[in-house]
Amino acid sequence: MANPGAASSSPIHPQLLGSNQAIRLLAVAIGVNLSSTGDTVISIINSSNWSVYQTIVTNASTSLATASGTLYSAASKGGVAYMTANTALSGNTASTVVNTFSSQNTLTQTGANLYFNVATAQGSAVTADIYVYGYDFSVQS
Repeated sequence: MANPGAASSSPIHPQLLGSNQAIRLLAVAIGVNLSSTGDTVISIINSSNWSVYQTIVTNASTSLATASGTLYSAASKGGVAYMTANTALSGNTASTVVNTFSSQNTLTQTGANLYFNVATAQGSAVTADIYVYGYDFSVQS
């Protein structure tokens, strides 16, 4: 058998999809502080026109008994709310728990950021990771 040449690989990471017909990771924030109220800015990954499908909260550093929050398209609880206001995060009882929240709004957006607003703080030092999945309607070249 002849040598086909140098090894090569084709990445299949969702960010490289050539179609807007697939749900992909739109934004991620690792180690979001849930022990104080306010916004955490989450940058949109390589998209200029998108729609949120689902928000995932996981990897809580401790059981979230009291923390609540909501994902918004603008700072200070402004713009479009993608989760029910002040969604309880109490289902995150361990770092291995993955809680999914379906979007409450399917409008397309063009902003560069999302904002996870902690409405009720946990009261003790705690963090969690936030993943936002959705559709990318940017023009594909």
